[in-house]
Amino acid sequence: MLQVEIKKIVFHQKWLLLLLLSLAFYAVLCTVGGYDSSYVIDRNEDTYQAYINRWQGKVTEEKSKEMESEYEEVIQNNDAKKNVFLTVYNQYYYAKEDTTHRYIMDERGWNTLLTHDGVNAILILCLLALCVPVFCGEYQCGMAQILRSCRNGRTTLAGIKLFTMITLAIGTTMLFQLIQFSVVALSVGVDGVSYPLQSLSFFENSPYFISIGQAYVIVIICRCLGAAWLAVLIALFSVLFQQTILTTFSGIAISVLPHLIGSSFLKYILPLPAGLLAGTGYLWGKLTEVGYDEEWNLIDIVTFQGISPVQLGVLLMFFLFIICLLLWLCCRSYVGRKKIKPVRSLFVLSAFFLSMFSLTGCSQSESNEFSYNLLGDTSQGENSNYTVELDMVENTITATNKVTGKTILLTRDPFDQYGSISSIYVDENACYYTTQGNVGDGFEIYKINLKNFSTQMYFRSGSDNTATFWGLLEREQTVDELLSDEGSITSFVVDGNNIYYIQGERLYKIFRPTSYETVVVSDTTQVQSLEYKNGRIIYK
Repeated sequence: MLQVEIKKIVFHQKWLLLLLLSLAFYAVLCTVGGYDSSYVIDRNEDTYQAYINRWQGKVTEEKSKEMESEYEEVIQNNDAKKNVFLTVYNQYYYAKEDTTHRYIMDERGWNTLLTHDGVNAILILCLLALCVPVFCGEYQCGMAQILRSCRNGRTTLAGIKLFTMITLAIGTTMLFQLIQFSVVALSVGVDGVSYPLQSLSFFENSPYFISIGQAYVIVIICRCLGAAWLAVLIALFSVLFQQTILTTFSGIAISVLPHLIGSSFLKYILPLPAGLLAGTGYLWGKLTEVGYDEEWNLIDIVTFQGISPVQLGVLLMFFLFIICLLLWLCCRSYVGRKKIKPVRSLFVLSAFFLSMFSLTGCSQSESNEFSYNLLGDTSQGENSNYTVELDMVENTITATNKVTGKTILLTRDPFDQYGSISSIYVDENACYYTTQGNVGDGFEIYKINLKNFSTQMYFRSGSDNTATFWGLLEREQTVDELLSDEGSITSFVVDGNNIYYIQGERLYKIFRPTSYETVVVSDTTQVQSLEYKNGRIIYK
């Protein structure tokens, strides 16, 4: 009976042809989608690869000396090689903080495989095309009743159908993983399989002290389990609804809706297959971003709570229990027995389990009140770890570690910034600095992450940013405004959505999402003190 069932699904339902077409289409999508990288690396890939081949692996004393020596030599230049080296140097600086669990490596391939958790629509549609006809086809053509009247047409047949669906679903998922892995390996490479997972900076806070290869195996196992779970759910829907369209839409809903509702973390703990089909988030650990509370205190906002190894073990056991329960319910429903009450127990267990993981929201850490003197020295700043200084002559910014005394050059800008640096602002997590070109060209604010020393453009003003209400209203600056804008940014402070800055004699406030600008203080030369405090400007 098993061979007959496999033959019917694979050949009579044209499943093999559909699978081959799906795999080919998925391979094209993976190729077109590319891999995680950066503009600097893409423009100078050979140079980057040469540096990685030279220093990849565990950070040793010899490698440290080589990199520090190269740093002193390259930093004097201002060419593409400098930007590429500084990208590798950032990886080195991250790795040397914990040489046991962090190695230098080419992160691009593994980041592509392990840091994304979106919906694999092609796989889901492929699994639906596999599973929906198995039971629904027999119900709609009237064969189900005839088969159940046969000797082995009840529990035995249901078990064989479910086993075939689960096996083919797992096999299909593994083929999709093989396609993705092969495309990434051929495109950019996946070296460092044996390196610690924390070698990828994205997994800095991951509680899983395993190798990258082991992490990928866990992801594949989770996705295969998710595919099996989806196959069982589709089988149950088929038996209950006995209609192809209703079963198909139900399968799509349980696969896609968890990605659309609630936080990203929620789908990983819901008793649905969406989290397992994504797979990667179980290994991420806690993810945070900088924000502000209602009183404008600087806080860390938890965007992804993270799942510990113990919690993952409990989750997997709970999910396996649900799958077994669904298999039992499906068999009972197929043979026509009366429905009993285990569903109530399932809901009770689900509610209890969700209460254990009630940390799905964005939690916040406490912080002290924050104030900043806008008339103070804006060529230096500090936080708990670094003292940051601006050298206006050399147009550079350096940070000195308060513990080790080591000085680091922060202005490793891959964006080819224009103009000179006029002021800096430092908070606990980043250093911001302003640059300005010709009069009327506006200014730029860059953000340097003080954890991994990466640089990104934070804000750009100028003629293209004078619109309000997202471009619904535009106006030209008056002569007085142009004259008042002459001069560099002498001081500024960033509070999340708003940027306060002094230019000329005025203190401006810009709402960053829309670039809407207002004047807060029209003449700062007439005030004795000017302070930003928890979202308010205080002056006298």
